[in-house]
Formats: sequence, structure tokens, C-alpha cells
Amino acid sequence: MKTKLLDLLKVYEEEISLLLWTTALLFIIRSSGIILNNYAETAFLKRYGVEFMPVVNMLNAVVTFFVTGFLTGLLNRVSGAKLLAWIFLASGIIVTVIRLMIPMGFDILYPVLFMLKSQFELLQALLFWNMCNDLFNTRQSKRLFPLLTAGGVIGLILGSVGTPYFAKWFNLDNLLYLYLMTTVTGMFIVQAMGRSYGSLIYQEKSGEGKSKKKKSMVAEMKDVYPLLKDSLLVKIVLVLTFMPNVVIPIMNYQFNYAIDDQFASEAAMIQFFGYFRGALYTVSLFILLFVGRIYGRWGLPVALMFHPFNYMIAFFAFLFRFDMFSAMYARMSTNIIRTTINVPANGILIGLFPESYRNMIRPFLRGTVVRIALFAGSSLILISDSFFHPRYLTLVALPFVLAWLAAPIILKAKYATILKDLISNNLLDIKSFGTKELAQIFKQDKKVLTDMETSFLNATGEDAIWYGNLLKNFSQASLDKNILVTLPRQDEATQVALIKMISPESRPGAAATLVDHLDSKRPETTIAILKLVCQEGFTAARDVDLTPYLESTHPVVRGFAAACRYSQSPADTLPLIETWINTRDMDQRQSGIICAGLIRKHSFIDRLLEILSEKDIDPIIPDIIIALSRLDARELNTVISSYLSYEIKAVRMAALDALVIDNDTALKKAISLLGDSSEQIHDFAKEKIKTAEYRNNKLLVESLGFPSSKIRRGIFELLEHMDIKEFDILIFAKNQILKSYTSLAMGVKLKQSPQSPVVEMVRDHLLQKKELILENLIRVL
Repeated sequence: MKTKLLDLLKVYEEEISLLLWTTALLFIIRSSGIILNNYAETAFLKRYGVEFMPVVNMLNAVVTFFVTGFLTGLLNRVSGAKLLAWIFLASGIIVTVIRLMIPMGFDILYPVLFMLKSQFELLQALLFWNMCNDLFNTRQSKRLFPLLTAGGVIGLILGSVGTPYFAKWFNLDNLLYLYLMTTVTGMFIVQAMGRSYGSLIYQEKSGEGKSKKKKSMVAEMKDVYPLLKDSLLVKIVLVLTFMPNVVIPIMNYQFNYAIDDQFASEAAMIQFFGYFRGALYTVSLFILLFVGRIYGRWGLPVALMFHPFNYMIAFFAFLFRFDMFSAMYARMSTNIIRTTINVPANGILIGLFPESYRNMIRPFLRGTVVRIALFAGSSLILISDSFFHPRYLTLVALPFVLAWLAAPIILKAKYATILKDLISNNLLDIKSFGTKELAQIFKQDKKVLTDMETSFLNATGEDAIWYGNLLKNFSQASLDKNILVTLPRQDEATQVALIKMISPESRPGAAATLVDHLDSKRPETTIAILKLVCQEGFTAARDVDLTPYLESTHPVVRGFAAACRYSQSPADTLPLIETWINTRDMDQRQSGIICAGLIRKHSFIDRLLEILSEKDIDPIIPDIIIALSRLDARELNTVISSYLSYEIKAVRMAALDALVIDNDTALKKAISLLGDSSEQIHDFAKEKIKTAEYRNNKLLVESLGFPSSKIRRGIFELLEHMDIKEFDILIFAKNQILKSYTSLAMGVKLKQSPQSPVVEMVRDHLLQKKELILENLIRVL
């Protein structure tokens, strides 16, 4: 049962402890935060006044700017975990002091607490996720962070629903003592994690050369202005960021005003906040676990229209019926649409920019633009509040909502042009998107794909290859057909590259068409076509006259042609193959060897092994190894072992290709080739290890002790791709330390024994072994 549950959740057994600790910590952060939020909001509205909310929000934005800057500076000098423990303790003490001051009648305490609850929530969440990034690698994050988030949402639900009950049991103001208890619990959890995983979470920061001076608002504007001037997409993204952040304070103000009007007492209001937010977070949990991202049903521009259109409906609801039900609809619907549609769609829209642009645009949007928009929204509330009832703020917000809605409409109209410009300028990073995201990007306008296919058909040479690689990501079946159309007008190198792009599903049908393009004057193209024909069972070459290719001067062409002829008439072709293999002419022998492997005739294995033992056969060694691999020769790994370190690159490449990674010995050989002088062999060895069915993560981690930096670089890249966890390295380190101590203890014990030359030699060996283990461990860490 436990194994099935772990498989369902995609959690490894050694990750359970750390996952439970971090989930418990996020549960405490979220549950304590929502209790404080419910109390602070209720106390502020009832004891201070909703009319002061715009001013407090503006001050809060300013405070947030300085607090985050200060925190960034601290993170460069102190570990995030230590800072989080301090923040837990400090926030609990500050809230307790405020609780003790409440009987003194200082009204200013309530807006201060209202701002502090936002700052505490921001700091704790930021430091928590910063700590998680130290604890988990990228691939672990993709698997485990949704579970962590779910634990946090459960904390929000229980904390929110429990708030009314806690208020009844302890008295409303005493909720602040409950907050102290939860933050102290959070501090103890961080300290307990530090005792168990100290090396992972208490990573000291030197503070030297790591902190970069944050750009000013004016500097950010200067950097982005050229992009804003030239790019329609940047203008659209700017509007999609600015407009919603103007109307969000307005809607929040209307929500709080309506709730304040609806509930006369603090008890009734906190009960509403508790149950309503509990229901809201329950829906969010359901969406997180079961619904996921549903935005892919529509094109990207259409998906971006939902949020502003729903805001328009919510604002009109406030205009025509300013009460609790309009407020509930507004908060509930905007949260759901933002979570399921708007946030992921916005993420994809930003992802259309190349990474260098994203690094420039994101801080500008999330910092400068958001702050200006929030100030603008709060200012509009302050100005309007003197003239009319908050229900009419809908009319103030409406122009901004319409401008927000206009942005995706313009994006929809210009979407094909924008994508085409990004593609033509090679600014769209296709590899950074998943299959679903690519489908989402190109779903809106089929004209983009049509234009790309037309460009592919009109392109030649490198341009044709570039468009082919691009189209592979979107419409492989269509690309396969278009390759057959454009192939005759391409040069030989381009023809070979395009033939290799044909998908396995289309190869049987393509083979019958490709044989019409056989040309003895283009040997490389002919080899590519005949190779594909051989892979698909030779049937496509049944009616082809192979005589010109059997008489070709190119040995590889002859070998593939003979294999195709063998499929038609084995009895007539076999003597020719045997003659080629037994001749002393190197070219003809190469043709025979290639053909022997292709026709899968096992009787040739012994003869090929005999040839492999001969001298002065370097040019045909790769062909022999490939043929033996195709024939599934016995103990092939043993046969090719010496050729993995052969001086000729082609031989090493062929041996690596034939290597079957099915045990630790074979895996070690592949790992050693990560240090090969050829980058091509290094990359191929890495891919071979990555795709092998046999895996030994422990051996890979231990191999980090190799002195070769190239091997270590390749292994580190494999560790990230193969989801090898920090725990593997931690366990490796513990085992190595244990071995080191064992060697040291044995050496010390021998020192106490009667001395002799043999004893001294063994003791020296043990001490040297201890040093070697420690050196390897240091290399790994």
C-alpha cells in the first residue's frame, strides 16, 4: 500500500522525511498567516475604518519595497533557514507586543497590524521557498512542489475554518497569542530540520561578489524603453500587467466595503472571513489536485480575455447590487480564473521572449509597473471617495478594464504576425516549451504553421534544415510529406539531413517514394535512402534495378545495395557477399562487412571476429563492430572493450555505439568515455548512459570522485537530467566518511599491535586509502 501511494505521488522513499518536514513547515506558515489575516482585517475594518484602506495599501507597497530589498541583502550573508527561524520568532514577539498594547486604546495598532500581516506572510513565504530551492533540485521541485503547495492550501483551509472557533474559545484578541504559538512551532521545526539536514539548509553565504546592486526604477525604464518602442508584444505585456494592478485595489476596496456594511459585529465578520476563505481555498485545492491547467482548450489570446471579461462582470455586479453576494462572486470567480487560466497563460506569453529579454522585462513588470499601478489604483479610490459611494468605483475602473480587455483582442488580431517575427528573427526559444505549451502557442492561428510550411518548401540548404527542425515540434506528419516534396531541389547534404528527419511512423510509406530519388552521382543521399529502406524491411527496393549501385565505387553504397539485392534473391547474392568479405581488397571487404551486418546472417559472426583479429585493418574496424552489433554477437562487450580506448575516433565511436549497458562494468566503461578528448564521443556517452535501461545512481555519484573534470562535468549534467537526488549524494558522503573512519580506526589499531615491516606497510596502506577517500569526497562536494 505504501509503495503504491508513493508511486502515485511520485515520491521516493528517502524523500519522505524531508517532504513531511517541509510540508509541516508550510502548513504552519499558511495556517498561522490566515489566522492573523482574518483577525487583522476584521479588527482594521471594525475598529479603524474601511475608508483608510487605500492609504494603508499605498504605505504597505512602499514598506514592501524596502523590506524585500533589505531581505535580499541579508540573504547574501545569512542562510535562509536561519533567517526564517529569526523571522518566525520576531513576528510572534511583535504580534504579542501589539496584543499587550490593545487594552491601552491605541487605534494606530490596527493599520500597523494590517500592514505587518502582509509583511510577515511575504517574508516567511519567500524564505521558505528559498530554503526549498536549496533542499530540492530542479527535477525534484517539479514533482514535490505541488505536494508542498497542497499541504500549504490545507493549512489555509483548516486555519481559516478554525478561526471562528478559536475566536469563540480564546476571545477574538487572544488569536494573536495563538499566532505566537504557531510561529514558535515554526521556529522549532526549522531548528529540527537543521539538526537533521544541517549541511543542506544551513549553507553559509560569504557575501562577497554575490550581491548585485539593484537597479533603480529609472534605470529599469531606460533598459526597457527600446524594447517598448519597437515591440508590439512588449506593449501588450505591459498593458496586461499594468491594468489589472490598477483595478485590483479598487475591487478589494469594494469587497471589504461591502462586507463591512453587511456585518455589524466583529464576531459575524470573522466568522464570514473564516468560512468564506475556507471554501475558497477548498476550491483552490480541488483545482490544484484535479483540474490543473485548463487554459489549453483555447488559444493563448482568447485565454487571456477571460480574466478581464470576468472583472467587468464582477464590477457591474457591484454597480447594480452592492452587497455580500456580489463581493463573494467577485472574489471567488477572479481567484479561480486567475489560478486556472490567467497565470499559466501569462507565463507562456512572457516565455515567448528569449531569455535575455525575459531577464530584463520580468523585474520591470513585477517591480516598477506593479508598484505604479497599485499606487494609481489606491489614488483613484482616495480621489473618488470624497465624491460618490464605492459602488460607483465601477465606472472609475471600467476604462482600465476595457484597456485590459483590448490587449488580448489586439494580440489575437496580430498574433500570427508577432509569432512569425519572433520565429524569423530566431527569438522564440522552442526548446524551453513543453508539448502542451507549444500546442497552446500555435493553437490560435493556423496561418502561422501554414506560413512556416510554405517557407520550408521555398527554402534551400541550411534554411530548409532550420525550418525542418522547427516544424518537427508542431506537425511531424505534415513535415514528412513536405520533405518528400522539397527533396528533389535540395543539395546532397541537405537531402541527407532531411531524410533523417522523417519520423519512424512515416518511414515505410516514405521509403517507396524515396527510392525514386536514388542517384549514383549522389552517394551520400543514396546511402541515406538505402539505409532507410533496409530499416523498413527492404520491400521498397523490390522493383528497383540495383545494378548501378552494386557497381558503385563507394563501398558503403555497394554494401547497402547488396543487402537490398539479398532480400530479393539470397541465393544469387550470398556468393558475392562472401567473395567481398574474403578478398584482400579493403574497399570490397568493407562492402561485404556492411552487408553481412544488414542481412542479419549469423554465420558471418565467426568470420568477422577473425577479420577483427587481423593487423592493419583500421579503416574497417568501425564497420566490423557495427556489423557484429547488428548480428547480436555473443559477449560483444568483451570483444569491443579494448576498442573503447582506441586511438582512432571513429573506432571509439563505433565501440561505444555497440556497447550494451546492462551491468556495472559496462556502465563504468561508458562513464570513462565521458572523459574522451572528442566532444562528440563525450556527448554520445552521456546520451547512452541517459537512455540505458540499466541504471545505478550510486555508481554515478561515486564516479564524481574521478580526477577528470570532463567526466565530472558530464556526470553532473546526468545527475540533473536523471533526477538523481541530493539524498544520493548525502548517502554517498556518509558511506565514504564511514569507510574513511574505518580505515583510520584499523590503522590506529595496527599501530598498537607488535610492529613489523608487513604491519607498517598495511597501516600505511590504510592511511593512504583514508586520504584517497576523503580527496574523492571533497571532489564530489
